[in-house]
Amino acid sequence: MKKLIAGALMAAGFLAGYTRTEAAAAEPVTVDRGRTAVIYFSWSPDGNTRFAAETIAAKLGAKLFEIRAQKPYSSHYRTCCDEAKGECLGKRERPILPVEGLELAQYDVILVGTPNWWGTMAPPVRTWIRQNAPELKGKTLCLFQTNGGGGMQNVERDFAELLPEAKLLPAQAFYGSSIRSNAAEVEKFVADRIRVREVPEQKR
Repeated sequence: MKKLIAGALMAAGFLAGYTRTEAAAAEPVTVDRGRTAVIYFSWSPDGNTRFAAETIAAKLGAKLFEIRAQKPYSSHYRTCCDEAKGECLGKRERPILPVEGLELAQYDVILVGTPNWWGTMAPPVRTWIRQNAPELKGKTLCLFQTNGGGGMQNVERDFAELLPEAKLLPAQAFYGSSIRSNAAEVEKFVADRIRVREVPEQKR
């Protein structure tokens, strides 16, 4: 019985999250060119999340920013998993470096990228969101994540919990191993959610 109740509560939580995001994106959001930013954390210099972020930024003509941990995770995959496990399962933060050049007031739509670690977002992303939550109120945000086969899991739900006063577009999960051979999927994700409006140069 306890399992049934827990399952029902979890389902209710997911439904609440999807109701919110789907309502916010009945059709693509329109934004002026230059008012969109992509910010991401990627485990390695040639990581899947980095590739997704670069592809999205190029498609939108958006500014690209990287979240970096003060103390980088191990470059050895299994060691990195061990380092991050406690942080992820405990929803703890990991100190990050200042994101160079990012002034949130300049952007109306912000896409946030993270790998799926232990069913949730990477701790440096959680840190960045909490640090900037006041400035993100009322803005439109869209989460994208890469994973090794786990799908969305709790990433979208946990993201929404940290941003109760933001407008959230439906999140997207990309399978990391095939993302480079399927860049069209990333571009479709962008086109389904955001339309960029050209504005005269003097008004930018």
